[in-house]
Amino acid sequence: MEIIRATSDIFFKFLFGKEENKDLLLSFINAVHADSGFPLIKTVEIKNPFNIKNFSIDKESIVDVKATDENGRVYDVEVQTTGNDIFRNRTLYYWAKLYSSQLKEANLFSKLKPTICINVLDFDLFEEYDYPHSCYLLREMNNPEFVLTDHLMIHFIELKKIEKKREKVKKGLLDWSLFLENEGVKEDEMTILLKDNEILTKAHNEYKKFTEDEELRDLALRREMFKMDHETQLYEAEQKGIEKGIEKGIEKGELLDKQNVLIKQLSKKFGLTDNEKELIKKTTNLEKLDIAFEDILFIDNKDEILGKLR
Repeated sequence: MEIIRATSDIFFKFLFGKEENKDLLLSFINAVHADSGFPLIKTVEIKNPFNIKNFSIDKESIVDVKATDENGRVYDVEVQTTGNDIFRNRTLYYWAKLYSSQLKEANLFSKLKPTICINVLDFDLFEEYDYPHSCYLLREMNNPEFVLTDHLMIHFIELKKIEKKREKVKKGLLDWSLFLENEGVKEDEMTILLKDNEILTKAHNEYKKFTEDEELRDLALRREMFKMDHETQLYEAEQKGIEKGIEKGIEKGELLDKQNVLIKQLSKKFGLTDNEKELIKKTTNLEKLDIAFEDILFIDNKDEILGKLR
């Protein structure tokens, strides 16, 4: 039987995005806070509860968990299994959208609440250092002890660095990270991890419930296949551009490939009008096309993607 990883985005939302699992989400957020030396929170309210009807196989929509705590601080918790350096820009962009969206409700800057993004990554994002957990704030360049505001806080938890650097992560976050890496994969590791740990035992039971549900299991596996196909197509498009010669005017060969694959992917995900296809064909800026490819993975709105090509 094919294994469903605990880092599957649909399982991640199932685990942390259900009302009856708020204690799991609270435990995870507090583990992240504790590892950074920040105060723990007491309560959490899920803003976008798990609903299987919201998922689509052929759409790469963001499967995140949005929540608030007792002080009104906004949390966005999500998992990503693949990515590259562009993910740094993407998470800042997503934080900005989440933060600014509060104005629709408040319309007063004084009412804005801190927005905290927690990114669980099953790939190495930062080659510069080997810390499994990093947290970014807005600090004064020459006096890093001065933080401009606590309204921006972005965490990255790089799971693949955990095993070799266990001593650099506090127990709560270490346990959660090992759960996400090993559940359904390493039975011996899980036996040790679950011993006398009620919260992870509940998480383990949720995993069993998910994988034993035929509909959920099928959705997760088909979604992973779609993502793999999509990534393969992007890679093949890149390789074609390289083969056609990057040194002199890759522009023509790579440009046509990227335009055609982008049209194909957007048509598959959203559907495109003739005018929208023409817009893509007229886009000769390779950087803009690359950004559009990345956006397909993270943005579920074609107007927002196409708007960047204009």
